Amino acid sequence: MKVKKKITKKKLKQPDEFLTLTEKSYLFVDQHLKKIGIGAMIVLVVILSFFLYRMWDQGKEDEANQKFASALEGYLMASSPYREATPAEYKKVLEGFEEVIKTYPRTSSGRFSLLHKGRIHLRLGELDEAINAFDGFLKKAGKERLYQLFAYEGLGYAYEGKKDYEKAVKAYQEIIKLGTGYDWAGTHLSIARCYEKMGKTNEALENYKAFLKISPKSLSANTALKKVSIFEK
Repeated sequence: MKVKKKITKKKLKQPDEFLTLTEKSYLFVDQHLKKIGIGAMIVLVVILSFFLYRMWDQGKEDEANQKFASALEGYLMASSPYREATPAEYKKVLEGFEEVIKTYPRTSSGRFSLLHKGRIHLRLGELDEAINAFDGFLKKAGKERLYQLFAYEGLGYAYEGKKDYEKAVKAYQEIIKLGTGYDWAGTHLSIARCYEKMGKTNEALENYKAFLKISPKSLSANTALKKVSIFEK
C-alpha cells in the first residue's frame, strides 16, 4: 500500500517554478514593451527603406537605359562605315552620353557612357578628354574585362597621339594582363611600335616576334618581318 506524501505548509508557500518563470517573462515584456516596439519599428523601417530604394534604383536604371540606347543609336549612325560623321554630329552624340553620365552616374548605363565618350573624344582628336573618360570608366568597370580591354586600348591610342609612348605601353600591357583570351596580336604590334619610337629596339624586336608568333598570316606580318630583320642585324 502506497503512503501518500504529506504536503507541508512550507512547501505550499514555495512558488511554482513554471509560474514564476512565466510571471517573470510577462513582467519583462511589460517593462520593455515600448523598447521592443521601437526596435521592431526600426527593423520594419529599414526593410521597407531597402525595398523602396531597390524600386527607385531600378527605376533610375530603366530611365538611364532608355537615354543610353538613344545616345548609342546616334553613335552607331555617326560611326557607320558607309559615311563619316562631321565633328558637329559627333558633338551632338557626345551630349547624349554626357547627359547619362551626369544624371545617372551610378548606373551601368552611366558607366558605359564614359567608354563611348572616350571613343568620341578620340575620334575628334581631343586626347586629354579621351584619357579622362577612359580612366573614369576603368575606375568603375569592376569585373567587366572585355570592356576594360576597349578602355585600355583607347588609352594607348590617346597616349600615342600625345607622343607619351611610355604611358601608351603601360596601357597596352594592361590588355595582356587581362589574360590569354585577350592577348591579341595587335596589342604586341602596338607595344612594338611604341618601343621603336622610344628607341628601345630590343623590346620592340621582342614584341614584333610575339606578334608574328600569334598572327603569322596577318596583313601586317610582312611589315613585322621587315622590322625583325632590321633589328636583328
